[in-house]
Amino acid sequence: MPTRSTPLLALSVLRSTAGVVSWVSPAHSWRAFGLGPMRQAGSAGVATRLFGVRDLALGMALHHPSADVRRAAVEAGIAIDVLDVAASVIGRRAGAPAASLAGVAAGATLFVVLGVTIIADSDSW
Repeated sequence: MPTRSTPLLALSVLRSTAGVVSWVSPAHSWRAFGLGPMRQAGSAGVATRLFGVRDLALGMALHHPSADVRRAAVEAGIAIDVLDVAASVIGRRAGAPAASLAGVAAGATLFVVLGVTIIADSDSW
């Protein structure tokens, strides 16, 4: 990974950290993302760990020696994060509290912005 690409490094660190925390401690990640306390640790914990391993894999792929793999990981992340924002909107329309979804939507939006910035910067690869 080029050292000159601060957005690529930032995206990797943020995404990997979100993934590790979500996988290791789903309850802590819920609070960190503003979702409040986890009420049903069983099912919610499994879903949170699924999210976590996805983000960890995407974050680690940004360190791959191949620029094509890094670019594919950034593009996949953008698509996934756009869908995460859409899921937040759907959740809100279904009655989830806006405050609970704000952290998730804000994080996904940040990842989209970083991803688009990286794609636009030809020096990132």
